Amino acid sequence: MDPTLIALASTGGTAVVSAMATDGWNTLRSGVVTLWRQFRPDSAGELERDLDTTRSTLLATPASDAEQVRQALQSAWQGRMLTLFLEDPAAAAAFEALLSRLEDVDSRRTSTSFHAEARDHGRVYQAGGNQFINEP
Repeated sequence: MDPTLIALASTGGTAVVSAMATDGWNTLRSGVVTLWRQFRPDSAGELERDLDTTRSTLLATPASDAEQVRQALQSAWQGRMLTLFLEDPAAAAAFEALLSRLEDVDSRRTSTSFHAEARDHGRVYQAGGNQFINEP
């Protein structure tokens, strides 16, 4: 078995489940559904329902069980991805391209720029993360 496909399936399953609780979920979901329609059109509807069910399960899980449930869901999606990639290696290449596009979008979305102007003894404090100011 190709270790590259195994690694990509692992990354894919993790990406799908990790994105479920983020703002990027709809974009990733759409990309995965498009991928399935291209390589497994007969099961795309089932995949959509399974994605929605998995997300609902994850979001409804109590915090005390969240890690265990997340890992189980990731394993399930990793297996599903691996099966697809083994049946059609072109699907692996298409999924890799999808992940690359999403990473490009995320990197542009998370870039931060600041502009400030202080006047008349004013001060400006800007931070892209935590900022602690200790003044008497």
